[in-house]
Parts: sequence; C-alpha cells; structure tokens
Amino acid sequence: MMQTSILEKLKINKHTGVFLILAIILVISGLYSPGFVSSSNLLIMLRQASALGILTIGQLFVIVGGGVDLSLEATLQMAIAIFMFGFNNFGQAGLMVGLGAAVFFGLLAGFVNGILVIRYHVQPFLSTLFTGSIITGIRLIWVGIDLGGDVPNFIRFFGRDRTLTIPNAAIIFSIVGLIAFVLINRSVFGRKLVAVGTNYDAAVYSGIKAGRMVILSYMISGVSAVLASVVLSGYVGFADRWIGAGMSFNSLIAAVIGGNYLGGGRGSVAGVIGGALLMTIVINFVTLLGFSHSYQHIVSGLVLILTIFIGSYAKRKKS
Repeated sequence: MMQTSILEKLKINKHTGVFLILAIILVISGLYSPGFVSSSNLLIMLRQASALGILTIGQLFVIVGGGVDLSLEATLQMAIAIFMFGFNNFGQAGLMVGLGAAVFFGLLAGFVNGILVIRYHVQPFLSTLFTGSIITGIRLIWVGIDLGGDVPNFIRFFGRDRTLTIPNAAIIFSIVGLIAFVLINRSVFGRKLVAVGTNYDAAVYSGIKAGRMVILSYMISGVSAVLASVVLSGYVGFADRWIGAGMSFNSLIAAVIGGNYLGGGRGSVAGVIGGALLMTIVINFVTLLGFSHSYQHIVSGLVLILTIFIGSYAKRKKS
C-alpha cells in the first residue's frame, strides 16, 4: 500500500518510470564516486546520449504510427559516408553539398520504407531490415570499410564543442525533442499520426490519408538519422566502419525503456529522452564499477526489465 502511494505521489507511470530508475542509479553511483554526478561529468554523459536520443526521437514517430525502423543505423552510416566523401574530395564546399545530399538520402530512405510498408504491405520489421541491409551493401561497395577518417571542424562543432558551458550536441537534442513534442502532442499532424497508429482502417474511414502519414513518419525518421550522424561523428571525431553500430536496436530499446511499447497510437518524447539518458548512464555506471563491456548487456537488460515492471505495476495499481 505504501509503495502504491509513493508511486502515485511521484506520478510514476510507464513513461516516467525510467526517470525513477535514472535517479536511483545516479544516487548509487554518486555514493560510490561523487565525481560521477559532478556537473561536468553529467554534461559529458548528456553529450554522449544526444546522438542516440535524436535517433530515438525519429524512431518514436514511426512507432506512434504503428511501425518500426531498423534501417536507422545504415542510414546514419551512409549519411556520414556521403558528407565525408564531399569533404574529402571537394573541401568545405563539398561538405555543404554533401550534407544536403545526406538529408535528401535520409528522406529518400524513409520514403522507400514507407512505400514498402503501405503500398506493398511488407511488415515494417522486415522491410526496414531489408532496406538497411541494402543501404549497408551499397555503402561498402562504394567506400569500402573506410567512411572517411577525421571529420572536419564544422562537424566537430555540433558534436564536441560547447556554447557557454552547454554541449552543442545537447542543445540540438533539446531542440529536436521540443519540436517532436509539439508535433506529436500539439499539432494536427500528431493527432492524425496517433489515429493512424491506433487503428489504421478507422483512420482511413475518418478521412485521414493514413498512408501518407506513415510515409511521412518514416521520412522524419530518416532525417533524424542524418542529424544524429552529424552529432555522433562530430563527437567521436573520426568516422570508420564501426561508427553507429547497433544504434537501430539501441534506439528501439531506448524507446521501450521510455514506455513507448510497440503497437502504435501513443508515444512519449519525455520517455524517449529518459530512455536515451538511462542507456548512456548505465554504460558509464558499469564502466565506473570496473566491469568489462560484456556486462553492459546484462545490466542494460536488467534495467529494461525493471523499468517496464515499474511502469506496468504503476499502471495496474492506477486501474
């Protein structure tokens, strides 16, 4: 009974449960090593989480519309290959053209994913997995295993530099999150997308161009991958074949940790932000404890189960 009242007072639900776990981990890590929760270290971790957070926000639009996007990693890597090719061969002007071409590619990849899902009725999981594999194959044939080496200072500005004391990556993450919140929760577009994700056929009968909404959600996801590619490569400072590896599934995990269960019709930007932050802090926490990289998967899985349990428990008690 006491647990129920505490959850109710804290307004813990499936979307906010992630912040409870986040707070618990920060308290434990702070007791273990006070420097872990210093403002400078927290800002560093926020910068680390920004690329994943941006990517997961794009994933959220697809999830709200009833789909899933497993091509994000491939789109991100191809975007880096495109603008690095422009920079390495044509300098700063080539970089600007390459960034524009990368955005166009992100839109195109999302459009193709949407067409496969809507017009050809391919399951989103399979269609985006296939397109991601094709994109990766094209990239490897084109540039091989090298994505371009050291990234230019212009890209580093977005991923590594700061404005006053705030990392630019975190600023971009915040702006993207704010825009996503407005689009999903305060716009006609968001209401239509939620309706499509809730019941596609009912949305069609109500006059919503449901197919167009789904395609747009994938195109937004594709652009988010391009933006994340700039932030990620700018933070790392070097682009190789491994950059962004596993981020498609990580974005799904971050979305689920934030209470955005697959099935469509609902979504929380705050939950996505919490999920991306929690995944990043868990990795740093495991490193702080001196465990090897292999333990990150175990701890991440346990945290995921615990977060889902808290959200489900709070929802069950509320009902």
